[in-house]
This record gives sequence, structure tokens and C-alpha cells, in this order.
Amino acid sequence: MRQRIRGVVDAHPVVAFFVLAYAISWVAWLGPLLELAEPFGTLGYLIGGFGPALAALVITWLGSDSVRAWARQIVDWRVAPRWYLAALAVPLLVVALTSVGLTVVGTTVDPGLLPGRVSLVLVSFVSIALIGGGNEEPGWRGLALPKLQERYTPVSATLVLGVVWALWHLPLLAAGTTEFHGLASFVELAPTTVVRILNIVGVAFVLTWIYNATGSVLLAIIAHTGFNTANSTLVPLPLEVVSAGDSTTILVVTTVAVWVVVAVLLVGTRGRLGYDRASADIPRFEQGRRETQ
Repeated sequence: MRQRIRGVVDAHPVVAFFVLAYAISWVAWLGPLLELAEPFGTLGYLIGGFGPALAALVITWLGSDSVRAWARQIVDWRVAPRWYLAALAVPLLVVALTSVGLTVVGTTVDPGLLPGRVSLVLVSFVSIALIGGGNEEPGWRGLALPKLQERYTPVSATLVLGVVWALWHLPLLAAGTTEFHGLASFVELAPTTVVRILNIVGVAFVLTWIYNATGSVLLAIIAHTGFNTANSTLVPLPLEVVSAGDSTTILVVTTVAVWVVVAVLLVGTRGRLGYDRASADIPRFEQGRRETQ
């Protein structure tokens, strides 16, 4: 029986991972959707966020890949310092472009608000890295991306992963538990959800570039955390405006800013997004640390 399961997983690792990640997360998120009494709602929300990581662990264990090698990527900190800078700087660049864009469309931004948010940024970064988004990366970039790139170009692989990753959030969007999603009806929610999906797919391209260039899921965690933290705390507007249900303008402008960065990456890397075809000939989980110097 185990051999049969292993054969199925080895033949279709990405599909198996996607199905299991959705199953774990969406079942866990029934609590928030059904507005169950606490602590069940919050507990379900937290467990659901770990769905991709848990699914990756299970699929790796069931298949022929090394769990140890998969786990090693998650804590691989030995990369060139410039990639830490890139993982933190790109989200800040997106916020800076967003601030300019908001000014262009007539929204008054106030950079003077930012010095008072230092402690909030630090607390948010740590919590997001552990339970608010960064915890997803052992699945999305730790398993799905390298497997997809064995068969598809980096751009195609990222589009597939980005859409699946974005749609994975749908129960959270319906429950209104993430930024920009407190709208009252489906008619109002649908356009915002489309833009949010475009936003997430754009971020996926940046994370592909970071992961391909370093081979480190840890760097993807840092970049993912940086985006979530910057979007929620560093847009130079009152926090109640950033998190309000009528903040569609912020979301649209941020999405445009993300895709401006993506366009630069695609042109600058000629569509490779840091992918090294020679190294890809060796199964990613069996590789040692990528040389990034």
C-alpha cells in the first residue's frame, strides 16, 4: 500500500501537494467561516495557515524525496548578504511606489506617521513570519515551485503557483479576515478579489526570483513576511484607513506597483527569474546549498 501511494505521489507531486494543502487549510478555515465560538475560530485560522507547510511535509515523506533536505532549505541562512537586503528592500520599494501612486491619484500620504510605527513593524514582522504568511513558504516555494520548474519555465511555473496560491486564500477573503476584504456583499467583493489575486500572483514572481537565486526557503519567508508587514504597517496613511473595507484604492495602486517591479525583474533576468538550468538537472531536494556568492 505504501509503495502504491509513493508511486502516485512521485508521479504527481504537485497535484498531490495542492490538493492536500487546500484540504487542510479549507477544512481548518470552516471555523472562521462558520463564526464558531472562540477559541475554535482563531485556532482554525491558525492551523489553516500551516496547511501548505504540513502538506509539503506529508507529500515529501510519502514520496521519494528527502524530508531532511526539504527541511534544510527552510533554515538555510548561508546566502550572500545582498539577498537578505533584496528580500527586505523589494517590499519597501513596492510601498514607496505605492505612496507615489497614491499621491498621483489624489490621496494625501503622510510620511510623518512612519517613525511612530517602528515597534509595530518589528512585532508584525515576527508574528507574520511565524503565523501570518511566512509559515506558508515551506510548501509554496519549498516544494511546489522547484517541482513545477522541473517541467515548466520559471514564468509558467510562477503563473501556475501564483494562481493556486491566490485562490487558496478565498475562504479568508470570504470571511473578511485579511486586509482589504471587509466588503459587505459578493458583488462588491468580487472585483476586489480579482485585484487581490493579481497582487498575489505578482508577489509570487518576486518570491520565485528570491528562491531561485538563493535556494533558500528562509529567504522566501523573509520576503513574504516583508510584503505582508510593509502592506499592513508602512503605507503612510492612518492604519484605520489601510485596514478598512473601503481601501480598494490602496490595493489597486499597490498591485500596479508590484507589477512594475515584476516587469523590471522579467526584463532584467530575461524571464529566467534567477533559475539555473544546469543546477536544475539535479533534483532540488538532493542539492547542496546553492552558490550565491
